[in-house]
Amino acid sequence: MNGETLELEKALIIWVEEWTADAAQVAVDAETNLSHTGVLDSMAVVGLIAHLEEQADVSFDFATYDPADGVTIRGLVRHCLG
Repeated sequence: MNGETLELEKALIIWVEEWTADAAQVAVDAETNLSHTGVLDSMAVVGLIAHLEEQADVSFDFATYDPADGVTIRGLVRHCLG
């Protein structure tokens, strides 16, 4: 994992922390399962993906992403950046 990827993960963690500032009861890191822990609902996940697309200047391929095992920041970044 390179420094750019780590910086992107940090930016997304900050986004999640700001989004959940009043309700967060789970410490968030790159491996936190955001969907199964209830940290983010589905609309917030879409917002996080939009932020990821903006930060990384890429398009997220929803057709090939399978969130069945949950959504993590690291998983989203890996899916987007390969």
